[in-house]
Amino acid sequence: MTIDRPLRALVLGGIAWNTMVYLDTFPPPRPGTVFARGSRDAIGSSGAGKALNLRALGVDVSLWGLLGDDEWGQRIRSTLGEAGVELVAATDPAGTMRHVNLMDAAGDRLSIFANPGSQEFTVDLHPTEQAAANADLVAVTIMPYCRQFLPQLRRLGKRIWVDIHDYDGRNAYHREFIDAADHLQMSSVAMDDWRSFLEERIAAGTTTAVCTHGAAGASGLTAADGWVDTPAVPVDGIVDTNGAGDAFFAGFATAWSTGEGLVAAMRRGADAAGAAVRSPGLAPLPS
Repeated sequence: MTIDRPLRALVLGGIAWNTMVYLDTFPPPRPGTVFARGSRDAIGSSGAGKALNLRALGVDVSLWGLLGDDEWGQRIRSTLGEAGVELVAATDPAGTMRHVNLMDAAGDRLSIFANPGSQEFTVDLHPTEQAAANADLVAVTIMPYCRQFLPQLRRLGKRIWVDIHDYDGRNAYHREFIDAADHLQMSSVAMDDWRSFLEERIAAGTTTAVCTHGAAGASGLTAADGWVDTPAVPVDGIVDTNGAGDAFFAGFATAWSTGEGLVAAMRRGADAAGAAVRSPGLAPLPS
C-alpha cells in the first residue's frame, strides 16, 4: 500500500486523568505510611495512549471518548490539543474517568479507579461517522460502550484494530471485541497458552495477532508469515512504563497500514515502545 499523505486514524474510547505515584515497592496490605519517590498528574487510559503514540509517529488522529464537564476534562482537552490530536468528546454525566496509579521501581502498576466514569452509555454515532469513513485504521478500545461502534465500522467496511490487554482466555466480556478484531493485540501477563489462542484467532480469519511480553519482547503471527518473535529494545534509565503497550500498538499498526510486512511492523512496534518508556508521558513528543 502506498499512501502519499499522513495516515489517518480514529481511536474510540478510553480517556482518563491519572495521578501517578512512584514507589520503590508496593506497600503491604495493612494500614501505614508510605513515602513516594515522586508523583505527577497526566492524561491516561488506553485510547489516549494509542492516540498520542500514533500522533508521535506522524499520524493524523481523531480520538472519541467520554469526558466530564469538570477540571479534569478540561486538562485532557488542553493536553490533547497541544499534542495535535483531534478530540471528539461526549459528556459523561458521571464525570471524567480518573485513576490513581501506583508504580513500583520495576515498572509494575497498581491502578485504582478513583472515578470509573460511566460504564454504560448510549453513544451517538453521528459525530464519528465521517472520521471513521476517512480513517486508514480504526482502533476500538474495550470500554463497554464501544461495542456500539462495531456495527457502524462493519457497515463502512473498516478493518478493526483491538487491544485486549491482559485477557485471561476465559472472561466472556472480551468475546465480542475478539470476534470483531481484524487486527488483535494482547499481553501474555494473564495467559500461559497465548500462542494457541492466537493461532485459533488466525485460523478464524484474524489478519494479524500480536502478543507483547514487556521486557521479553513480543510475538506476532499471520497466516502467511507464521510466528515472528521480536526482542524489546534495550533501554537504560526507564522513566515510565505506562503507554508501552499502546506505543507498540501504534508502531505496529502504522507500519502495517503503510504496507510493511510482519517482521518490519514488529520492529517498528518495539522501537515505539522503547521510545515511550523513555518518556514521562504516555508517548514521546511528536517529532
